[in-house]
Amino acid sequence: MKKRLIILLVLFLLLITLTGCWNSREIKTLAIVQAIGIDLTENGEICLTFQILKPSAIKAPSGKEGGGGGGEEKAVWVLTSTGQTIFEALRNATKKSGRKLYLPFNKVIVIGEDAARYGVGELTEFLDRDHEARRLAYILIAKGKAKDIIEASSEQEKIPAKGIENLIKATFATSQIPEMTINDFHKIHASKTASPFAPGIKTINKQIEDQVITVAELEDTAIFKKDKLIGWADKKETRGFLWILDKVKSGIINVDSPQEENKKVSLEIISSSVRVEPEIRDGKLFITIKIKEKGNIGEQMSGNVDLTKPENFKELEKRQADVILSEINAALSKIQMEYGVDIFNFGQEFHRKYPNEWKELEKNWDEEIKNITVNVEVEAKLSLVGMSTYPEEYHEEE
Repeated sequence: MKKRLIILLVLFLLLITLTGCWNSREIKTLAIVQAIGIDLTENGEICLTFQILKPSAIKAPSGKEGGGGGGEEKAVWVLTSTGQTIFEALRNATKKSGRKLYLPFNKVIVIGEDAARYGVGELTEFLDRDHEARRLAYILIAKGKAKDIIEASSEQEKIPAKGIENLIKATFATSQIPEMTINDFHKIHASKTASPFAPGIKTINKQIEDQVITVAELEDTAIFKKDKLIGWADKKETRGFLWILDKVKSGIINVDSPQEENKKVSLEIISSSVRVEPEIRDGKLFITIKIKEKGNIGEQMSGNVDLTKPENFKELEKRQADVILSEINAALSKIQMEYGVDIFNFGQEFHRKYPNEWKELEKNWDEEIKNITVNVEVEAKLSLVGMSTYPEEYHEEE
């Protein structure tokens, strides 16, 4: 009995020392941020634009699910604040919101083009340091002002930030726009030789019934030198460097049809793999990139060509390999030779294979990267032809 009383007394003492969720906060006291835009003002201050959730407006009227268009109440409201630092601008926002801005549910961070050219490192340092900021939020670079992106609507989502997040997640379907989180961006930026990149985003006006709305869409890839934006890569150049980074998961390659050159054949990318082999010979740097790609015939516009014939099948594989080679060469020409930055992880490959030589190479890597001789080998294979082996028109003639 005494042992039981002692145990009960200990349990009671433990209970009264527990404080529960000591740092919990009521949702009605918070301004839940869904997206952040970062711009620079003309006088050098930082301008933050926040997309803040309005929980009462999330549910569509009359129980209907809908997008962001139309005359219904918006599910978010946009707030702008300025300050000499990100932290100050964030706190200054409470003067307008009346609530403390809450960052853990933030989905995207958009940086204006002028601010990106100034330097992203200083502008995102707080987001990497603060315990509330979400490091898995996607980072994008606006072609213009970030504020315009944050203020844009979404045709399919009531919360525009969710629409942008979905756009990024869907990029795997084409492999022409990269994904980049704030965490991954900072990891690349921390490297002494590698340079980061991020998807580009812009606004366009669209006619929806009797009104014009502004929506955001992804376009091109922002290329950085250290933390400063230096230029853009188009969709061909982007998929070119994604081949090298082994980040091409899907997509479509269009080639001319054998025997009917004015018609197109769409080939679906099913899988790919890459080997990057660095070599130092006579003091010169060489890289061999070996790409293996597998695809399927997805569509043919040529009605009079049987693509299943061995000679046509082989020609399609050759043309597919030529397109991949062209994309990689376009990326190397723009990013390696013109911009002179290493987003391909070539430095990492030389460091891994030649650790002693790397100590000297990394000191002047910005120049060394331009002097690397790159040889690209592409092997493309087609597997399936779909539900039909030849077009209906061709079949009828036979």
